[in-house]
Amino acid sequence: MQTILITGAGSGIGAATARLLSDQTDTRILLIGRNTDSLNKVLASLKNPEIHLAQSIDISKPGILDDFLSDTSTNLKEHPLVSVFANAGIGAPNLYDHNSGEDRVWDEIIGINLTGTYRTCMATIPWLQKAKESGFKTRHIVITSSVLSRFGVPTQPAYVASKTGLLGLVRSLATQYSREGILINAINPGWVNTDMATIRIKEMANEANVSYEDMLTVQESYVTTGKFSEPEEIGALVKFLFSNSQVSITGQAIDINGGAWMG
Repeated sequence: MQTILITGAGSGIGAATARLLSDQTDTRILLIGRNTDSLNKVLASLKNPEIHLAQSIDISKPGILDDFLSDTSTNLKEHPLVSVFANAGIGAPNLYDHNSGEDRVWDEIIGINLTGTYRTCMATIPWLQKAKESGFKTRHIVITSSVLSRFGVPTQPAYVASKTGLLGLVRSLATQYSREGILINAINPGWVNTDMATIRIKEMANEANVSYEDMLTVQESYVTTGKFSEPEEIGALVKFLFSNSQVSITGQAIDINGGAWMG
């Protein structure tokens, strides 16, 4: 049985992807996130939940994920790690001035979105390399970036910088590891119908002193399809990228945002 690791697995895109992947009877999923209750709820919703694992880990902290992967209870020697969905991320405004203290928000967002994703890759790549010994010729990392890696928006310098930085990380790692059969790509979702998006729309509505419904309508107007994506749509793309029906996509940033960006 093969193993797939998902960070940010407690909600939204990560949870939806885990549910889709649990349809594969030969696959065990490692659910990683910070909220134990949320992870356990997702675990219970998976097919054959008894074969999967959930673990509360802050990926911004060095060494913790490494220790989990090396633990005998994780059992990657028997169930090789073949794919990683580095999906964890947070967002918040951080319009900086000398009196605001918003450098704390900058540090937190960069620490999780960029540094945490880098640490996720560094912790998992040795295990992906070992999977080749078990006959898995092609292995995968998919990183969740954002449509905001394509253009800037005001009040979001940390988030935009972190998601843009992930594209550079993908390109660098892909050039290093693709010849070994480890394909590394990013996906760029736009607005997705998740709790995180709802919270952000409410914040934007309050900032603009308008209703939630009005702000939602404004944001939908920026999307060519006129609607937010569903988490399951993003999960389906990840599932395809993890499949061995494709062995030539690497170092790419794949846009899936309803046409909000056309490049």
